[in-house]
Amino acid sequence: MKYAIDRFEEDIAVLQDDDGNCTDVKRALLPEDVRQGDVLIYENQKWRHDAQETSDRRKKVLSLQERILKKKK
Repeated sequence: MKYAIDRFEEDIAVLQDDDGNCTDVKRALLPEDVRQGDVLIYENQKWRHDAQETSDRRKKVLSLQERILKKKK
């Protein structure tokens, strides 16, 4: 299952799955280089950063922001 990092609260990462459900995970259990918005996959009792999915989602958000800004002009 894939999760996006919604936010960090001290030593806890709040992750959100594709259905909108949130899960709290100790930050120490995640890869060190992850940040808010990154996509993670939980496999074999380990968290893995899905760099491709993270990149795809960021591009989609930027595209949407650009479309919104163009409509305001």
